[in-house]
Formats: sequence, C-alpha cells, structure tokens
Amino acid sequence: MEKIQIKSLVHLFVCVILIIYLHSCSDSIETSRYEGPKTEDDDKIDLQNHLIEVIDMPLPSNSKIDLEKTVIVGKQDEWIGRLTMTNKNSIDVIYSFFVNEMPKYKFKEKSSVRSAESSLIFQNKKKTIFIKLSKVNFGRSNIEITSTPLN
Repeated sequence: MEKIQIKSLVHLFVCVILIIYLHSCSDSIETSRYEGPKTEDDDKIDLQNHLIEVIDMPLPSNSKIDLEKTVIVGKQDEWIGRLTMTNKNSIDVIYSFFVNEMPKYKFKEKSSVRSAESSLIFQNKKKTIFIKLSKVNFGRSNIEITSTPLN
C-alpha cells in the first residue's frame, strides 16, 4: 500500500512540476500574427504617413494626393521625387499660395510662368522644386511638385 501511495505522489508531483513549467513557458513564447496580404489601402496609409514627414515645404491644405502619380524617396528635408495632388481651389489661389509660402521655408523663386498651365521653380541650398499647376474639371487644380537635389 505504501508503494502505491508513494508512486501516486511521485506522479502527482511530476504532473504539477510539468504543468508549472509548461505554464511559465507559454508566457514567453511569441508568435507572429498573420494579418493577410498587404492591400492597396495599406499602401495608401503608408504613403499618407510618409507625406506627413515632408517638412521642408508648404503643402496647400485640403489637397488630395494622387497616389498613382506620386513617387517619393526619402523624408523630411531629404525627400526627392514627384508629389501629385488635386485641390478644390483655382490655379490662381494655389499659385499665390506657393509664391507667398515658399520663401518662409527659405526657398527663392527662380522662375515662374502664370498661364492656363502655370509653373514655378524654387531653389534653396539643397534642392530645386518645380511646381506645375494645371486646371482640372469644375475649377479644381492639379498640383505636380517635383523635387531634385542640387549637384
């Protein structure tokens, strides 16, 4: 009878130790969560977040980014590429916005053409910004900003 009780106690002790060990291990196991394939909406959110980091020039408020025509490399004041947006304001309003706001970001106006398809060129110590403004339907404007480094 003693052998049965000791054997039962040993089994119980081993089971308790095993349960404690397994429980302590379960907290330290990290598993990755599958979130499915990346969608186009995820790419849009990534690009929107990236554009928040474009800090070296003013962007007109209420502009809508055309993600299919936008290509940006880098961030903050080191970005280069093309940023394409639409805005509900007219070309004249957007043109005036850039003429008034770009000098506040230490850009100097190098060239400008004001017409049905207007263009502005600004430059600072690091880069040149080319801004092309064109009319879209219903009085809206298309804004294409190209940033290139100075060589």
